Order: sequence, then C-alpha cells, then structure tokens
Amino acid sequence: MTTHEFFSTDNPIEETVEAASTNVEARKELAGCLGHESRAVREYVSQVLAEIARTDPENLHDHSDEIIDALNRPEPLTRYCMIEVIGEIAQTQPKLVQVAYELLQECLYDEDSGTVRLYAFRVLARYGATGPARSIKVWPDLSMALRSFRGDGEFMGMMNELIGMLGGRAAPEVKEAAVELFAFDAGHSKGEMKKKAEAVAAFAPEVLERINKENEEKAAAASAAKEAAKAAAEEKDEEE
Repeated sequence: MTTHEFFSTDNPIEETVEAASTNVEARKELAGCLGHESRAVREYVSQVLAEIARTDPENLHDHSDEIIDALNRPEPLTRYCMIEVIGEIAQTQPKLVQVAYELLQECLYDEDSGTVRLYAFRVLARYGATGPARSIKVWPDLSMALRSFRGDGEFMGMMNELIGMLGGRAAPEVKEAAVELFAFDAGHSKGEMKKKAEAVAAFAPEVLERINKENEEKAAAASAAKEAAKAAAEEKDEEE
C-alpha cells in the first residue's frame, strides 16, 4: 500500500475518482504522481485520471504537461490511459494533440502493446476528422500504421477509426489515398476485411472505379501480349 495526502493505492479506484473530481489539490497530486518512481503508483493514478477524463475532462486541463510527459513511461497501462485522457481533453482542446504529436507518433508504433498502438491511432484519427488540414497531417502516420499492423489484433479497430475519420471532415485527397490503399481488398478480400474496405471505398467511389478500370486494361494488355508472343512462337515453329 502506498499512501499520499489525498489518496491511497489501497483504495478502490472509483472512491479516489469520486473524491478527486471535486478536489483541485487531489487532482494536482494525482497528476504529479504520473512521474512517481513506483510503477504501481503510476498505474493506479493513470486509471484514476482516465476515469475523471471520461466524465469531466475539463478537470484535467491544467495538468496537460504531466499527462503528455507520462507517454514516456515504460508500462503500457500508463501510456494508453494517458492517450485516452489526451483524446478526451482534445474534444474541446484539439491543440493538445499538436503538443503531444511526437510522443503520440511513438506510441503509434509501440513495440510492446497493441492497445497503446490502437489508442494512439484513435486519437490521431479523431483529430484528423476535425478538419482537412489535420487529416492531411495525420494521414502519413495512419497509412503507415495500417500497412505495418495489418493482421494484428488491433487492425480492425484501426479500420473502424479510419472509417470514422473519413466520415468526418477529412480532406478529399486523404479519402482518395485511403481508397487507393484498400482498393484491392474491396475487390478481393473476404468477410469483415472486405466490408471494411468497401466502407472505405464508398468515400471516393470514382477512385475505385478508376483503379478497377486500370487493372482491367493492364490485364487485357498482358493477355494480348501473351497471345502475341504465343502467335509469334507458333509462326517461328512453322518457318522452321
């Protein structure tokens, strides 16, 4: 058990959440403990702050520095809780994502935790959904993550977040790039992957149509070239 002035890690998290929700000093102590030497303390306070953020993120606006810094902690639980907190605060203060961007990028490619990767993807995608310029900023990272983690457990969750971003205020060029990325899946995958790819393709159907037409033309050209080569070989055999 670790006891501090306003909380104890031995107490149920919901009790600490309730007490801290109405106590500025308690929230200050909790935020400060995100840098505590004890992993158990960091994990405890990160869960408390995540619960507070879900109900009233404004209560944590003054602690953004500590929250962003906690993305550097070694344990996944603290990292993904703080990513969630950033996402909740960003609903009214989207610039917080800009401040935390480099660390969120690192979390997006986290080697230890698919949950950390998914949470980072979610925050960046929802940030991208708020405006064309923001979608253009996040797209290179999101597209790389979609390529890198295809088949991983969090991949379908990433696809859901991508579809959510495309349904927001994403730039037309981002929608087109997303369709290009999943055009093959829209035509050839099966099951849930096909459904997700078709949902992406619906945001720029003209792009999918163009790609399909180009593929048909390439296939026709390849077939014609094959037939021409075959005919030339047969003609050579006859001459011999």
